[in-house]
Amino acid sequence: MTQTAPSQTRGPDIAEARGILESDSAAVLQRITQPGAAAVLWRRSLPDALAEWLNDIPAGQLPALRALVDCRAVEGCIHAACDLSGLPAGTMRDLLASDIGALALIFARIMRNPLMHIRLEAVTTDACRRFHIDRMSARLLCTYRGPGTQFGTGDADGQVLRTGEMRSADAAILRGSSWPGDEITRLLHRSPPIAGSGDVRLLLVLDPAEPPADRRRRLH
Repeated sequence: MTQTAPSQTRGPDIAEARGILESDSAAVLQRITQPGAAAVLWRRSLPDALAEWLNDIPAGQLPALRALVDCRAVEGCIHAACDLSGLPAGTMRDLLASDIGALALIFARIMRNPLMHIRLEAVTTDACRRFHIDRMSARLLCTYRGPGTQFGTGDADGQVLRTGEMRSADAAILRGSSWPGDEITRLLHRSPPIAGSGDVRLLLVLDPAEPPADRRRRLH
């Protein structure tokens, strides 16, 4: 579930998070708890052979999955989704499943919660085309094929200013509106507009199965 950015007047003692921390190291993802960090972005690339394999798969045969799973079961769930879509077993499929499984384990450790909602889907439309903040504590995004998520911030007039974007294979964790603590998340994001372009995205979304509020407070 998503929401458009709330219209709030900034008070003198309201702390805001609107920064994006970037690195080519996976360690940057652990810095999502750092004050002022609304998102952390791991700049990375897939092996050339895996990227080519994904780009060559017909849109209708890309794996699709929606499930609530333990992080340790994610890799197996990706293989099951590939079986259902008719993708044969092999090295490239193994690489995709292991990479998604590794992201799930990282996300689970950071959120201190092994249960998560996983969504893997092909996107050909302008899904979530409005800039918004997710109505949850945090979300991990990775686009395995096609253009990545775009970032923006609102100005004093309510207009959204583009501030950056993810590339294919980049992995990011974004704070949502219910991130624990006193900081208000101001960074917005949206899906890139691709309708009519012929682009096909393969998007991975990981959301924590939200724990009780007292557990969320212990993230820091």
